[in-house]
Amino acid sequence: MKPKIISFPVLALAILTLALALAVPDGSLAQDKAQSPSQDQSLALPDLTAEERANFKAILRPSRLDETDDKIELVLAFWYGCGACRESEPSTNMFVNSLPPDVRVVRVPGLFESRMPFKAHGRLFLVLDELGVEESSRQAAFDTAQQIHNPNRRGYGLITKESQETFAASQGVARAAFNSAYDSPAVVGREARVQAFLDNSGLDAVPGMIINGRYVITFFQGPYYQLAEKLINHERARLAKLKPAAEKTEGQAAKATDALEEAAEKTEDQAAKAADALDEAAEKTEDQAAKAADALEEAAEKTKD
Repeated sequence: MKPKIISFPVLALAILTLALALAVPDGSLAQDKAQSPSQDQSLALPDLTAEERANFKAILRPSRLDETDDKIELVLAFWYGCGACRESEPSTNMFVNSLPPDVRVVRVPGLFESRMPFKAHGRLFLVLDELGVEESSRQAAFDTAQQIHNPNRRGYGLITKESQETFAASQGVARAAFNSAYDSPAVVGREARVQAFLDNSGLDAVPGMIINGRYVITFFQGPYYQLAEKLINHERARLAKLKPAAEKTEGQAAKATDALEEAAEKTEDQAAKAADALDEAAEKTEDQAAKAADALEEAAEKTKD
């Protein structure tokens, strides 16, 4: 009796079907990823005042800057040449320091295409941050970029690479280190990621906040930080509601993985049995061939006699 072997394409299709059925039983996970905040009815947005709604919007295609953890991401966008950014810095720091540990704060430069000061100051921020001195140099960068101490100021300071190099040196950065970091893959790559993130968010002014890649707040003279806190709390509640579904999906994925491993073990066992059957058939064939050869030799000897 020939051993029954399941063909690989049929087995692979069956395993794939099983994995999909377990991981996404009703398509809910894929649907959740495709929804925009305005379409997601799993948790209603908090009550917002007319002023708050005028300075807030939901991002059409939610996307975080960093997906390495499950914390709520708060992105603060600013610009060294921005007077409001400089004046609100103490309040921003107080707000950041009041946030619980489940919120991860990321500062990014406002990178807006075709607007020279933004791009130049954005590169300066990224270089200083890469070298680990941005936070300690921030106030001086604000003052120098806005030429606070220059009574005859015209336009913005820190536009050229040379002036930025001199500024960095005044903050204790070696000129060689500054020049090495300026066009480094780390800085250039991060600049591209921040640019893409801001473009997707729709943020077009600074200062501004992006809450967990889903909501954008532009600065206004009013309950700016209170609005951010409301949206952070909303995100915390939304994520808590989604957590059981995520845990269920992880469990289903684990079951799918176990099923795949079990199917792979069965396939290996079937392949081993098939190989044994082939070896046995080959041995029988060799034995039969030997017997046939012996019979031919015996018949040849009888014919000679």
